[in-house]
Amino acid sequence: MRWDLPVLSENYKCSVSLDLPLQNCQPTRACRQVCYAAQGRQYFRRSIIKALAVDRLITLDPERVAHKMIDEAAGRIIRIAGSGEILPAHTDVVAYTEAYGGKWWGFTRRTDTHQRLPSLMFSFDATTPTRVVQYVRDYVPIDRRAYLRRPEDPPASMPIAVTFPVHGPLTRYTSGVPVHETDCPFDRQEVEGCSSCRRCY
Repeated sequence: MRWDLPVLSENYKCSVSLDLPLQNCQPTRACRQVCYAAQGRQYFRRSIIKALAVDRLITLDPERVAHKMIDEAAGRIIRIAGSGEILPAHTDVVAYTEAYGGKWWGFTRRTDTHQRLPSLMFSFDATTPTRVVQYVRDYVPIDRRAYLRRPEDPPASMPIAVTFPVHGPLTRYTSGVPVHETDCPFDRQEVEGCSSCRRCY
């Protein structure tokens, strides 16, 4: 919980991200099975400790965290919840980020978080509970819908903005997922990073 350490993380896909604890997640069966954040560098001990510490810092002083994120991002757009989930109680950090001129993007699987931050993409999959799928259908615009697809899953049951064929250090199933026109171009190796696409921004 030291303020002199960076709060943001960096990776080649998303650039800079605010990584949060996996304990904030409400994973579906599919998401739990293939979670990329539970098998890559984000699952290393130091990454877990950092995510927990950042979560605490947001609770202590979301305004200071927002200032710190903007400084560290140095003009780059911040991916919110590169791992884990942002909780409704933590959405002030996003409000402060906007208020001070920072830019952000990200995803959620939580209806309570989406209600507070409707600009987030909403991610669902073939095992998402019916009530949540109905929420997506009723309240999430098409350009804010994302679908995680495993090789055995059908296409999304409604119009969506982007499909994410399962990818991760251990779950490299992308080649087994049928190609769809909404597929993430990074996952299909058509672009070098999210900033080259911006479909999810």
